[in-house]
Amino acid sequence: MSIHVDLDLVALVAAVVGLGVGAQFLAAKYRVPSVLFLIAAGVTVGPEGLGIITTDTFGAALSTIVGVSVAIIVFEGSFRLDFETVSDAPRAVWWLITVGAATTFVGTALTVRFLLGPSWDISLLVAALLVATGPTVITPILAVVPVREAVATTLETEGIVNDVTAAILAIVLFKAMTARELAPRGYVVLFAERLGMGIATGLVIAAVVWVLLTRVDLPAEASPQTARLLTLAAAVVAFAIADSVFSEAGIAAAATAGFVLGNLDLPHRESILQFKRDVTLLVLSFVFIALAALLEFSELVALGVSGLAVVAVLTIVLRPLVVFASTAGGGFSSRERLFLSFVGPRGIIPASVATLFAIRLRTGSPPTDPAGADVLLGTVFLVILVTVVVEAGFAGQIAAALGVTRSDDRE
Repeated sequence: MSIHVDLDLVALVAAVVGLGVGAQFLAAKYRVPSVLFLIAAGVTVGPEGLGIITTDTFGAALSTIVGVSVAIIVFEGSFRLDFETVSDAPRAVWWLITVGAATTFVGTALTVRFLLGPSWDISLLVAALLVATGPTVITPILAVVPVREAVATTLETEGIVNDVTAAILAIVLFKAMTARELAPRGYVVLFAERLGMGIATGLVIAAVVWVLLTRVDLPAEASPQTARLLTLAAAVVAFAIADSVFSEAGIAAAATAGFVLGNLDLPHRESILQFKRDVTLLVLSFVFIALAALLEFSELVALGVSGLAVVAVLTIVLRPLVVFASTAGGGFSSRERLFLSFVGPRGIIPASVATLFAIRLRTGSPPTDPAGADVLLGTVFLVILVTVVVEAGFAGQIAAALGVTRSDDRE
């Protein structure tokens, strides 16, 4: 019996991977972001479609699979961030990841609280998760929409940094929400612990990998493969070590290790980069399909018109407000500022962390806040679904209409 179950699970994983590769193929052929096909595939095999994947399919292992996958994705994104490019990037980047992120957090919390009516705890939790735009969605968009380098760097840097800080902030808020005994100073301590642990772990792992690749003599025929595997291991090991000490510190560790290694003079850099891209596409496909398969339309429908109003405020009011304020005098044309305003899709980290929180709120002993869990999961998934379908799906058309693609660049 156990052999049969294992074979079924292997077949299921193979099917998900096959669907993911198929989605990437269609995305490349039709030059649209792959996340659209990935979500469609996930919904098709999920409980709202064929029912092949349910919440019990992967069980408790899903959060671990998602965590490791996100570490690989974030590592690859930060590996491609050049220090000189980031340091020379328009000041808009720094405004977006500081004042812009804070404004988005506060604005989202107020919007959710007054339009949907959950507790302040749930409203703040939703807001923390939705601060992150996320490289998991931005990267596929930029792969098919060739915008000016400054625009691409701004979107990528915002996504990676906000992914890290938003995940840590959400964990801190959830811990405070469930513990009910955290002093105001405790929030800062918890945040600093996780961010500091992540950065320190990432630096150490990056240093170890650099020494192994540059100071140890390897046979010429084995050197490229070893370099690729060591950098992949760096992402997973950095994540695992930091996350075992403080939950969600692993994301910061993977991002730090990726950024440091990406800016060192590593041997076989191009080979490493191509390998990481391939692995990232694979895990991105798997995780997006697996999480989309857990989507239940009843949770979205329950939000009603108020849920759609929340999405509208976040995308049509709050995002443009934050972008235009952050990019004032930053060297962007008005059309590029509009494009940045239209491209703010949320990705895997909000979906995965929201799923984890919802499970804990529903299955606690006694359940902490089942109704709040429904609002949390429904709101986060609704924002993800709408922003991915609209903003990612039409990013190419929006860029073309605004004339901000590289071929249309007037500068």
